[in-house]
Amino acid sequence: MNIAIETLGILGALATIGLGIPQLIQQLKTKKTGKVNFASFWIFYIGIVFWVIYGMFAGPSYWQVFVANIVCTLIYSATMYYLYYFLDQKTKKQMMQVIIGITIISFVCLVLLILFSLNMNQFIKAGMPKNKHDYIIPILPEAHRGIIAAIAPSLTTLAFLPQLIINLKNKDFKGVSQWMPFLFMINNLLWIAYFILKPINHDPSVSIKDAWIEVTPALAWQFISLTVYFIQFTTITVYNAKQKKIDSQPTNESASHPNIA
Repeated sequence: MNIAIETLGILGALATIGLGIPQLIQQLKTKKTGKVNFASFWIFYIGIVFWVIYGMFAGPSYWQVFVANIVCTLIYSATMYYLYYFLDQKTKKQMMQVIIGITIISFVCLVLLILFSLNMNQFIKAGMPKNKHDYIIPILPEAHRGIIAAIAPSLTTLAFLPQLIINLKNKDFKGVSQWMPFLFMINNLLWIAYFILKPINHDPSVSIKDAWIEVTPALAWQFISLTVYFIQFTTITVYNAKQKKIDSQPTNESASHPNIA
């Protein structure tokens, strides 16, 4: 069971790390920022930081959650920068605000990384302490971690809902990579399996009830997230297929002047 949980955690971590890559590639490839909702990207960005905080205060046994989201934050920092960098009507003031925002979030993540490393070093050298408060940075009780586990996924799940609504309203999905929601769906499925198995193989010092209380908010939001990103992926895929069909059709001018052999 431990091997299965660790494997799912690692796969989930890899999927989480890759979440920002499709959009980043899209930005670098097209060098254009389409009609995107910047608030959605910022909300998601902050949501990732909350996942980092969750992994920090959940302790070394949740190292996959921490490592995955700390790396994802770095990748998403580049995504956020290029979203504004390739914006046609950007201003120097706007770019400065973006750089300051990214710098603050990066600094917070750096501090959390240092603190988590101290706990991880203690865990590797001395093993799991009898009391969770004996860690250099105490692990929060399950109920308190459950609060963070409710905030983090709510931000990352609902972040792109406004973006989806705007795209559906304008019938325009340019600037949004269809592979981003696809990776989100894979990510959701892996973490759903992880959070289901985690309380089944819970710490003996923790009751099964408390173990489920801790993961229930995160698990519920993973299911909601899966639904939202499935709708987004399907809609973008249908839009791209229609757009490709339209682009492949000959224009009126070329149709009226056929080549004569």
